[in-house]
Amino acid sequence: MRLLFISILLLLPVFFHLGEIKSQDYPSHSISNGIITAGIYLPDNENGFYRASRFDWSGIIYELKYKGCDYLGPWYSKHNPSVNDAICGPAEEFEEIGWYDEDNADFLKIGVGGLRKLQAEKYDKFKLYEMTNPGKWTINRLDCKVQFIHEVEDVSGYSYRYTKCIELVNGSPKLLIKHTLENTGKKLIRTNVYNHNFFTIGHLPTNADVTVKFPEDAVRSIAYDKSNILNIDKNEIGFRRQLAANENVMLYSILGDSVTNGPIIIENRKLKAGVRIVSDTGYSTVHFWASERTYCPEPYIHIEVLPQNKISWEFEYTFYVK
Repeated sequence: MRLLFISILLLLPVFFHLGEIKSQDYPSHSISNGIITAGIYLPDNENGFYRASRFDWSGIIYELKYKGCDYLGPWYSKHNPSVNDAICGPAEEFEEIGWYDEDNADFLKIGVGGLRKLQAEKYDKFKLYEMTNPGKWTINRLDCKVQFIHEVEDVSGYSYRYTKCIELVNGSPKLLIKHTLENTGKKLIRTNVYNHNFFTIGHLPTNADVTVKFPEDAVRSIAYDKSNILNIDKNEIGFRRQLAANENVMLYSILGDSVTNGPIIIENRKLKAGVRIVSDTGYSTVHFWASERTYCPEPYIHIEVLPQNKISWEFEYTFYVK
C-alpha cells in the first residue's frame, strides 16, 4: 500500500500539469468517427496554442482517445505558446528555406510563414524568430476531419499553398494525415519534413513498458546512449529503466542506409495499447528521441517542388488495444 501511495504521488504533478495546459482557452475543434475521438488545436496568430517558429502550426492534437486510452497530449509540465518545443504530437517540422540565400532578409518555414533572418548566424531551430509574414490560414471543420490551408506569398521570392487534413477513417480505428504542398512562387522549394510524433500513451512515464518496432534492424553503432537507457534488439527499441526528470536520449539515422516506409509500431505493454504508423512515401532517414514522458520515432521525407508544381504525401495511424 505504501508503494502504491508513493506511485500516486509521483503521478499527481503530471495530471495537474495536463489539466493546467488543457484548461486554457485555445481555439480548437473536436472530431470523431464513433470509434476514435480527437481534439485538435487550431492555428491562430493571436490566441493559438502554438505561436513559435519551429513546428508546423496545423494538426496539433491535444488528445486522441480509443477504447478508453489517450494516446496524445502534452509531454511537458508548463505551457508557453512562444516556446519552440511546447507542442503536442503528431508535430511536423519543415527545414528552413532561404536561410542561406545571401541576399534574403527573410526566410521561410512551411506551416509557420516568413521569418526574420539574423545575419552572421547559423539557423537554430531552438531559437524563436520574429514573424514577418504569417500568411493566411483557412480552416474547414467537419465531424470526422479538419482541413488546414496555409497560403504564404513572396517571402524572398518563395510562395506556397500548403494543405493538411487530419481525418478519422469511417468505421475504423485509423487516423490519416494528408499533405499537399503547391509551389506558387518563382523559386524551387527544397526542404525536408519530419514528424516528431510525441506519443504519450496513457500519459504514463517512459519506462520498460514502452517498445518501438521499426521495419528494419536498428544500427547500434550510431546510438547516443551515454546513460545506458536503451535496450536495442534487432528492430525493436525498449527502455532498461524509467527516464528521470529532464533526461532524454537521441539516436540518429537508426536504420542506416536501409530505410523504408514500412510500419513503425509503438506500444505500451502494460496498457496493451499501441499504434502502427505507415506512409505512402519513402523516408530519407529515421531518427529516434525520447524523454521522461514521450517517445518519438521521427521519419523524414525529402521535399522538392518546382515552381507551379505540387507534391503530396500521407501518414496512416492505426490504433489498437489488445
